Amino acid sequence: MTQKTWLPDDTRRLAVLAGGSEYIQDQVARSCAAAGVRPVFVPGMGEALALNPTVLLVTADQAVERLPGAHDVVVVASADDEARAWGTAVHFSSSRVVILPQGGGWLAEYLGGRMTTARGTLIGFVGAVGGCGISSLAFWCALGLTAGGTATLLVDGPSTGGGLDFALGTEELPGVRWHDLTDVRGSLNSEHLRSALPAAGRLSLLSHGARGVPAGQGEAPASVEAVLEAARGAFPMTLVDLGCGMAARPWAGLCDGLVLLVPSRQRGVAAAAVFVEEHSILPVAVVLRGPVADGLDAWRVGELIGRPEPLAYLPFVRDAASVEARGGMLDAGLPRRARKAVAAVTRTIEQFR
Repeated sequence: MTQKTWLPDDTRRLAVLAGGSEYIQDQVARSCAAAGVRPVFVPGMGEALALNPTVLLVTADQAVERLPGAHDVVVVASADDEARAWGTAVHFSSSRVVILPQGGGWLAEYLGGRMTTARGTLIGFVGAVGGCGISSLAFWCALGLTAGGTATLLVDGPSTGGGLDFALGTEELPGVRWHDLTDVRGSLNSEHLRSALPAAGRLSLLSHGARGVPAGQGEAPASVEAVLEAARGAFPMTLVDLGCGMAARPWAGLCDGLVLLVPSRQRGVAAAAVFVEEHSILPVAVVLRGPVADGLDAWRVGELIGRPEPLAYLPFVRDAASVEARGGMLDAGLPRRARKAVAAVTRTIEQFR
């Protein structure tokens, strides 16, 4: 087989296929042609990553390796390789598997959207254990971004409760909630999404509202991927409150980076160590939440979860839980030390862009 290498005139936005049979290359070329995208075909992952592709297409036979930074990965395969393709996708933390030729139309639409629209950054906020305050941290970081002039979307992740609306007191703001979007499939117009969402200044919100939305069993619902992809095109930064536990994991695979909040307790540290290892291919900013227990300061917890440097530290904010419970977060201030900590976390996630 002769290896094709097609280099586009504009090398800033690339769709690169690593490996693949001549049949797979031909099918990918068809989808790229339909999307108006010129692909690059290279033998393996090393050559693909060196090109810093906008979309990295990999086949099921590619060796799984740690990816530097965040990459938009799509696994492509023929029907005979479908089972292996899903296994490869799990290792790359990608929820996108395309079986060719059946999925050629979807791939063309996806590539066309990715190459022609702006690409915002999607950051997931995860609590190592429940009740550690991850929703508050996500909101504070969103406020910090908007204060700096960045239009930001704050999103409720997997949940069956009211989430943001009740915490922020925004139930009466007009706009769509998750239950209005559960039937979305394929692509969603980014500008339509942005104009339909509730907003307070530069901060837009996507909440479950009172009706909630199914969290999914083992995977993020199809509507979630479509909505979050549209959010990338509508906002420079999208912050997703993923909660904690198993429900957060499939959503985390859709993100460009993660913020993990760890309470200074043995159980939280143990859970954090597992999470960091499972998501090693993504940039993860780990934040220790106070108060600090004996022997579990920022240095020690960093060592226990495999981080050589001390972790960022968020002091305990005494009234945060009660303010959230009464829906007053939009109007509540933060103590000086907490403001400085949130600003540091915000600077970190801006580097994920």
